[in-house]
Amino acid sequence: MDCILIETSAYNDLQAHIQCLLERVSALQQLSDKPRSVRWLTTDDVCKALSITKRALQYYRSCGIIPYTSMGNKVLFREDDVRRLLEKNLIHNA
Repeated sequence: MDCILIETSAYNDLQAHIQCLLERVSALQQLSDKPRSVRWLTTDDVCKALSITKRALQYYRSCGIIPYTSMGNKVLFREDDVRRLLEKNLIHNA
């Protein structure tokens, strides 16, 4: 078993650095634990974003292509779902 000796001041500095790192990791973990706020888009917003008609959007909804939420006669879409749909269908030019 190897034994390494260091000065007390160097040991205290090392402990301070470790404590600082632990605090930073804890702060980052708390940031990632916070729920992200969900941004909701209306039918008009989604039609503009996707450059489609309301009828096409209705077709996407009925076929299950895009998830949605309905409250009364208001239909809302999560921005993340619209973004995922765009990324899923992205065509890369070679």
